[in-house]
This record gives sequence, C-alpha cells and structure tokens, in this order.
Amino acid sequence: MRMLLTAAACAGVCLGLGCVPSERVTVSHTEAAAYLSVPEGDGPFPAVVLMHGCSGLDPEVRKGNEVHVRHLVSEGFVALVLDSFGPRRLGDVVCNEGDEMWAAYRYRQRDAVSALRFLRSQPFVDGENVFVMGQSHGGGVVLRLAKSRTIPVGDRFRAAVAYYPWCGNQLRGRLHTPVLVLIGEEDDWTPAFHCVEGQRHARGAPFAVTVYPTAHHSFDLPMGTYRYKGHTVAGHGAAASDSRKRMVAWFREHGTF
Repeated sequence: MRMLLTAAACAGVCLGLGCVPSERVTVSHTEAAAYLSVPEGDGPFPAVVLMHGCSGLDPEVRKGNEVHVRHLVSEGFVALVLDSFGPRRLGDVVCNEGDEMWAAYRYRQRDAVSALRFLRSQPFVDGENVFVMGQSHGGGVVLRLAKSRTIPVGDRFRAAVAYYPWCGNQLRGRLHTPVLVLIGEEDDWTPAFHCVEGQRHARGAPFAVTVYPTAHHSFDLPMGTYRYKGHTVAGHGAAASDSRKRMVAWFREHGTF
C-alpha cells in the first residue's frame, strides 16, 4: 500500500507556491537521512534522488532543494532528498577538501545506491526510471556513479544531472549513465572549462554540458552573492529556472516513460 503523506508531514516545501508534503523515511544500509515527496495519484511514477553539496542541507541548500522538489513533483516525479552529513554530524567539514571530502565521495555513492534500491521497492515508483541529481560535491558523486565499473548494472540510475561539479579528470574513462552538467560561466570553485573540456574525453553514455553566462557556484539556490570558503557563491534566478526545465527534459529524454 502506498505510503500516506499528510499535511502534518510537510517538511517546509512551501515557499508561498503551495506545499508538497514530505516524509522522513528510513533507507536501509546507510546513515543518511531521507525525505520523500510523492505526486498525487496512483503511479507508478519516475523518481529522482537529490544529493546536496559539501555544506550539507544547510538552510539555503534546503530552500533550494525545496524548489527542486516542488518542480519535480509537479512534473510527476517522486523526489527523495538525501542528507548524508547531518546524521554523520559533519556540518561543512567536507568543504575543507581534506580526507573527509574524499571519504565522502565513497560513502555517498553507497548512500545513492541504497536510495535507488529503496525507491525501487516502493509500489508507487517506476523502478525502471530512477534518476539522480547532485549539487557541487553531490555532483561529483554523480560523476563517479556514472563512471564506476564496480556498481552492478542493476544498481545504475537511468540518467543523471550534475549541478556545478568538479569535473577535473572525472570524464576520462567510460560513462555508463547519461550525464548532463549544469554549471555557471563565472564559477570560481568548480570551473566550467573542466566540464566543457571533458566533452572531448567522455565516451560511452551521452554527456552534455550547459554553461550559464554570468552565473556563479550555487546558482540554483535562492540567495545573494557572498564569499564562502574562499569562493563566490550566488543565486541566479534565470539560470535556476532554466536548469530545472533542462533537468526534467534530460530525464524524459533518457527515460522509458
């Protein structure tokens, strides 16, 4: 029987444009917390796992993801937001680019696969069409998932979207999952040119990059411009809105629904 999501379970996805109920659920074999939102109707629905950046689900990231969730649900997708750092009591230590950051790349892949298995076990989810979206560090996790040679075929996402990831040398090698990168031209933390250059090396599954002029890191978050960890972060309303449309279009293009 489909899990009932009531108004009492609403997790704040209500930025003046209607409330999308969200319920905390337990995903086996992971320490991550998970928040599930489901469209009205019987389904089965395609689904998306959302993975935050290195600062975790801080207030601005949470608000940005609320908008993503509302858009995805309005388009007929189940949305599952993972919080990999809160339960592990990490805060934004992963942003310091030390051992914690590299360790997080590994266990967050396990978090994502566990979330995929959880969604496939739900009767209201179309198990053949489960996707993943990651922001910043979460985007880097997405790239690693797409390239991993150790993940069984049955545990692969149908397609992936990476918001402003560190591309670096991540695109050398075969991609097993279609990936769309969405990134700002003015990003001084994870420069866009690495991802653009990566298009020359990526092979296997489809890989595409959209670069937004005048946009910085964290462009999809509803916030002003400031310096964080030595880099500029800033919301960009037009880029954020366009990115959500491109994300859904990418999932529809590579899905089977």
